[in-house]
Amino acid sequence: MHLMAGFLLLVMGFLTWLVPDSVKQQEFSFLNNAGLAYSLLGLAILVICIFFNKKVLQGRGNFMLRVLELAALTPVIIYSLIQKWYLPAAYSGAAFIGIVLAYYLEKNGKKSRIAVFNDEGAHIPGLGSKSHMPWKDLERVLMRHRILTIDCKDNKLFQLDIETVPGNFSAEDFEAYCKVQVEAKKHLYKSDW
Repeated sequence: MHLMAGFLLLVMGFLTWLVPDSVKQQEFSFLNNAGLAYSLLGLAILVICIFFNKKVLQGRGNFMLRVLELAALTPVIIYSLIQKWYLPAAYSGAAFIGIVLAYYLEKNGKKSRIAVFNDEGAHIPGLGSKSHMPWKDLERVLMRHRILTIDCKDNKLFQLDIETVPGNFSAEDFEAYCKVQVEAKKHLYKSDW
């Protein structure tokens, strides 16, 4: 996402800077300097993302870079809407929304998810429409080397890294429980074919 914002700022600033003075009206003459500044900012973001990726993007620098990108895009959106320049406003608005969504998903993606297996089926938050899977839809469930594998009858396969397991957890007992549940409910499955 940082690369997209950097490229967008670089291209928009460069194109603004390259507009000939004969095309610009007198009140838009400041756009040359603004375009050059945005081009340099976009280039700086690209250099940071490419050469200092691990140092900057894993710590607080990631948040600060996002704030800088949003702060740079906000005046472009506002000024473009005031001037009724809808194309740069749309590009900047899409990038703004993308940056906000990327930050939101980065923060929520690190939250722990707890898989629950009971008599109704498996429930694993974060899988979208397949968060809850009844036993009748499952082919098999395996737990090997801290990787949970759920094989569904509709040719979908989910694999999840397991970070922590309860102290008295036995993978063999868990797999046996899942196998019994799958066998007991497999007659309820209705094929879509």
